[in-house]
Amino acid sequence: MVTDVDERGLEMKHRDGTVERIESVCKIWAAGVQASPLARTLSEQTGAPLDRAGRIGVNPDLTLPGHPEVFVVGDMIALDNLPGVAQVAIQGAKYAAKEIDGRLKDKPSQPPFKYFDKGSMATISRFRAVAMVGKLRLTGFIAWLMWLAVHLVYITGFKNRVTAVLHWFVSFLGRGRSERTATEQQIFARSALSRLERGTQDLVSDPGSYEDKRIADEAERRAALEKQALEEARLTDAGERGVRAGG
Repeated sequence: MVTDVDERGLEMKHRDGTVERIESVCKIWAAGVQASPLARTLSEQTGAPLDRAGRIGVNPDLTLPGHPEVFVVGDMIALDNLPGVAQVAIQGAKYAAKEIDGRLKDKPSQPPFKYFDKGSMATISRFRAVAMVGKLRLTGFIAWLMWLAVHLVYITGFKNRVTAVLHWFVSFLGRGRSERTATEQQIFARSALSRLERGTQDLVSDPGSYEDKRIADEAERRAALEKQALEEARLTDAGERGVRAGG
């Protein structure tokens, strides 16, 4: 279990109680995941409960409580702690479509929806990924090839598949920063920042000095305007305004 995370590493507490710190360059994402606002609208209109992530509670057959004619699928549902992944949406949509078709044909209802976990995959950098399928654990290039193959299989339409392959080819052929978890430039920059006494704070002006500069600039502009106004008044009083040359 992770007990502490900062930009230079993380601490993990093992089951035996020992604590291990892993020094690393970490990227921390704390934005959270929020369901579609449609879930809140449905909740307000039907009275169905919402969880902390804004997902709406549904019956085991993916219908809204008290509204058997309304099916909800995907990462908008709160049911059995299902993860917000594509397979939940795909399997839920197939279940709902089959149930609707069965109702139209007066067939008996299906058993409650049960999610079949086909595993998890994630690409983490150029030509590297992780894959967990049952007890199988793979990392590196082989897992990356599996990730590509699985995503291609689930993309609908030949044109979309070709477009995806071309996009991947261009992205990985170049060395775009978006295709890597961390770049050499970022590591050097972070190392340089660590040498500053106050870190990134040394790169910006203190609020006090900024305010002093702003006041000084305003005073200088005001003095220049006053000087210009006095000169305009002197020229008017001296009759030097509106006098034609040679008049």
